[in-house]
Amino acid sequence: MAFAGDTQLLGIIIIDIIGVTIAIWFLASRLRAKLAEVEARQSKRWKVDKLPPKSEEEPPSHEEE
Repeated sequence: MAFAGDTQLLGIIIIDIIGVTIAIWFLASRLRAKLAEVEARQSKRWKVDKLPPKSEEEPPSHEEE
């Protein structure tokens, strides 16, 4: 009878290991996807920031000499 308990314990441990592995895989894939999304957003923002501002041209001076 001692072997039956050991078999159940071994089965529970294997199921727990599989569950933890799936949870880690899921969280890691979500983290990678979120990091890729943030990097894409930041690179898009950096491209916009590198463009010269539209109001860079100085308006003509209205001073009379």
